[in-house]
Amino acid sequence: MGQVEEVLEAGGFVMKQWIMSGDDGCISEKVLDTNHEKVLGLDWKPKEDIFLFKAKLNFSRKTRQGRSEPDVLLGDLERRLPSQLTKRMILSQIATLYDPLGFFTPFTLKAKLLMRDVVADSEGDRPRGWDEPINEILYEKAKSLFEMMFLLEELEFPRCIKPIPTVGHPELVVFSDGSKKAYGAAAYVRWELSDGSVRSYLLCSKNRIAPTRQISIPRLELCGAVVASRLRSTIERERQFKFQRVIHITDSSIVRAQIQKESFRFNPFVANRVAEIQSRTKPTEWYWVPSENNAADLTTRECTPSELGPDSVWQRGPEFLYLDHDQWPVKQSFEGDVPDTVFVKATTHACEAKEVKTVIDIGRFSSYKKLLSVTARVMQVVKAKSLKGLCEEPTAECLQAAENYWIRQVQVSIHPDWRTRFKRLGPTLNDQKVVVVGTRISKWMKANWNRDEFILLTSDHPFTKLYISQIHEENHDGVEACLAKLQLKFWVPGARRVIKSVKRHCTTCRMIDKKVTSQCMGELPKERLEPSPPFFNVSLDLFGPYSVCDTVKRRVKRKVYGVIFNCMATRAVYIDVAEGYDTGSFLKVFKRFTSIRGFPRKVFSDNGAQLVSANKELRDMVSKWNLKELTEFGRFEGLSWEFNKSADAPWQNGCSEALIRLVKRSLCRIVGDSVLSYGELQTVMFEVANLLNERPIGCNKVSDLEDVSVVRPNDLLLGRSTVTVPSGMWDESSNFSKRHAFMNRIIDSFWKKWMRNYFPSLLIRQKWHVDVRNVQTGDIVLVKDSNVLKGEWKMAQVVSALRSKDGKVRDVLLRYKINKPGGKYSGQRDVNVTRSVHSLVVLLPVEEQ
Repeated sequence: MGQVEEVLEAGGFVMKQWIMSGDDGCISEKVLDTNHEKVLGLDWKPKEDIFLFKAKLNFSRKTRQGRSEPDVLLGDLERRLPSQLTKRMILSQIATLYDPLGFFTPFTLKAKLLMRDVVADSEGDRPRGWDEPINEILYEKAKSLFEMMFLLEELEFPRCIKPIPTVGHPELVVFSDGSKKAYGAAAYVRWELSDGSVRSYLLCSKNRIAPTRQISIPRLELCGAVVASRLRSTIERERQFKFQRVIHITDSSIVRAQIQKESFRFNPFVANRVAEIQSRTKPTEWYWVPSENNAADLTTRECTPSELGPDSVWQRGPEFLYLDHDQWPVKQSFEGDVPDTVFVKATTHACEAKEVKTVIDIGRFSSYKKLLSVTARVMQVVKAKSLKGLCEEPTAECLQAAENYWIRQVQVSIHPDWRTRFKRLGPTLNDQKVVVVGTRISKWMKANWNRDEFILLTSDHPFTKLYISQIHEENHDGVEACLAKLQLKFWVPGARRVIKSVKRHCTTCRMIDKKVTSQCMGELPKERLEPSPPFFNVSLDLFGPYSVCDTVKRRVKRKVYGVIFNCMATRAVYIDVAEGYDTGSFLKVFKRFTSIRGFPRKVFSDNGAQLVSANKELRDMVSKWNLKELTEFGRFEGLSWEFNKSADAPWQNGCSEALIRLVKRSLCRIVGDSVLSYGELQTVMFEVANLLNERPIGCNKVSDLEDVSVVRPNDLLLGRSTVTVPSGMWDESSNFSKRHAFMNRIIDSFWKKWMRNYFPSLLIRQKWHVDVRNVQTGDIVLVKDSNVLKGEWKMAQVVSALRSKDGKVRDVLLRYKINKPGGKYSGQRDVNVTRSVHSLVVLLPVEEQ
């Protein structure tokens, strides 16, 4: 004491009084004679050197000076306990349980479980607020807890001091346990006295509540062992005496067996905890004991203060601690399977006796460099016999050794009779027992490529595909360039097939090449295959715009649009001019058409609401289309409409698109750059329609010119091929029956020619002859838009694949986001559109995701 005061006085600190533990007769003015003091938040009796707990309950309102009312006493608890308790009030009282050394851990577990239930308390689907009353069940539990807190005042916990006389240094015995409620550990100091007796004291303890999600008991027992190892490290760091021996005891034979094994043999949950335990303790220090002899069992279940008395197992430890070591009911043997073990299939190389077992599944790697890096780290662990090798960056020599290892693994699958099978390549074994080829030109290769051999690899091994993928991903070259880089080091029979497969499945190459998908051409609609009256089934489309001038004011110009109606059976056309790109203007043209040709049964057209164009005017005019008004027109006359599924797919309305091309070519030749009036342009359209109706749609090609039979639409519309006055011997009789027979002969002649000359031409598919993979729901695609730059194609996902009658997918429903150019993405709704598969580039099929 005097030396300590001298040291403190040198620094300017003057000690007034001392409090000393024990009653050794030391009398001094500076030694305070007291029976009660506060230490570490606990009550302390210095003379007996024991710790006490003082219950402190107060439910009154807080003020600046403290609580507005005095603390609650045991006799006043029933009277002063509020009729309604809130979460805040309960948590405030539980927080007064301060136990830094874990003397009454079994009791604080009861408080922790109550705290968890109080926090989770809810009313219906809504958690209760902090100042809302708790339910009646929790109220009774809280009341019972508060009553037990006063019973803790009767307990005494002696401070662990060295008894005299002793034999040698003490032993540290750490128990651990786990249950569905909690897991924890308790540490005891065991002294051997000179008279042969033994003393044991509780040093400290620690527990934690088990997680709410379901965890197996062995895993909770392992978590308790982790707490025990951490508790042991803390004690050794803060200890006052040296321990002769440290013993860890658990009642789980599975946990003890797991600690004896290497951590990499288990799944991550167990492996991480076993590795932490092994870093702080030795596996030989762990023992198994029956559950009834495990003192840590008290840390995992709720206990009352009466179970924690001075002579209890909690304070003095189990009875076997007072016996000789050879009489302890402990063991270290284990029989049975250890759970959470990762079973691996070990493979060895037949040519290399020193090859280590591998636990690496090459099928889980998508990168060649990552495979070599992981393999090199595992080889470092095997070489160092420690997991520290995982933290060291592999050197170039380690990576080369890893590559050589996998080369030997690949050559395990080479046919045993490789000398005969690859005899044309001149195979042989090099100094490293690796099969190489190219011995016939070794001198030339060494003089030109600075190497004299190629390493032989099989094309069906995953290592070969990973290496080729690594070469290809450098700059996504073609097949021959990739093959040239591969042959700088390896020789792979059938390498072109593997390279083509890698390039075919490369997402970057798909994005660069932008090769649209296709599908076999579908069946023709029955409307094109059945004879019918002219314009019975009609396909229509709009084209343009064209500039026309005013009849009076020639300088005033406006835009009009061409409308083409074509018969799907006879291929006859009717062309007119619409004053605008709106529903009203189109219906005027449609009325003129029906007044001349009659109402058709069915009309096929593009979906006006889905038209896509680079022309801003057309995009604005699309909003003027009223599809409801359009489809209702002619409904009572038997007319029905059928719209194409996809937008920006002109081939789906091929009947009209092919004729529009002919119309534009004729207009270019007839009008040129001239600007006509509306009437003049309409007249030109009628003349162009007549020219198209004079075109041959079918021709029977024979050697005799007299037998040449040509089918034209005018043959049915006018009864003759052209608009010129017919010549020949005609029956001019006014007999109606003869005239009817005459007209029937003309019609029959047309349909005979149509069936003989034109119908066979419909059997030929002009393109899209081969069946390909159907676009599937979930595919990631690029959308080809004919009106934007190629590099600005949108990326979308297939929401739904629309199957045709033959089971082929030719139209899909897509979703994508619209981002403003140059701006940040601020959250946009998905845009859903229907597109043809012929406008899509499949980037990432769903089976490759």
